[in-house]
Amino acid sequence: MAENFVEGVFEEEKVLTGGLRESIKYWVKMDGEAYVLEYLRLDGASTGMEAERLSEADFQKRFSKTEEKEPEEEKTPEEEERDKLVRLGEIHMEKNEFHSAEYEFKNALKVDESSVKASLGLGQSFVGQGKIEEAKEVFSALGENEELYKEENKHTFNELGISLRKQEMYDEAVKNYHRAIQLDTDDPVLHYNLSLALYHSGQMATAKKFLSSAIEMDGKFEDAKKLLKLIESKV
Repeated sequence: MAENFVEGVFEEEKVLTGGLRESIKYWVKMDGEAYVLEYLRLDGASTGMEAERLSEADFQKRFSKTEEKEPEEEKTPEEEERDKLVRLGEIHMEKNEFHSAEYEFKNALKVDESSVKASLGLGQSFVGQGKIEEAKEVFSALGENEELYKEENKHTFNELGISLRKQEMYDEAVKNYHRAIQLDTDDPVLHYNLSLALYHSGQMATAKKFLSSAIEMDGKFEDAKKLLKLIESKV
């Protein structure tokens, strides 16, 4: 399949709790033999932020088209309202309209206080306004939100981890990635991100362990190799 591969947007459909379905789109490109999945911006272009790396077999399994699909269950009015408000907040964030984004994310949380996307967006809107203590409080609470650690929210782990590291909340970032790895033990990117948080918190030996795991899972993971080399030069 690799020789016929065309870089671009690929869509994955996941079955959620209760039989609900969610479609997630990624920008996919090749890096050697690995299929690299990157998150999308609102305009459909790649953010450049890596989500996962897959082998050809895993890529075909997850992104191959199926002939028959079960009908999708409709969202409740509350879910539709929540998603609409989150979307509005995300649009404001793209425009650096942080105060307006805060307003929309807060309204979304009034509809669904457990919304992972709304909580993450609210924290990021606080960062944009320089409300660092408020942001830290939101990110810390989000790390305790059980909804975050469901498979359908896996794509938010990196965003939360990056936000936590930027605010130097390294212990929270480590805790977040440890729980994420319990959900998916075979994802090299999660192991790499955990090692980054450990590195920044000064836990070099443990960071090396998880970097070694990431490289063992993906021998072409160049960022992991670079970080491992950097750590080895410091210890």
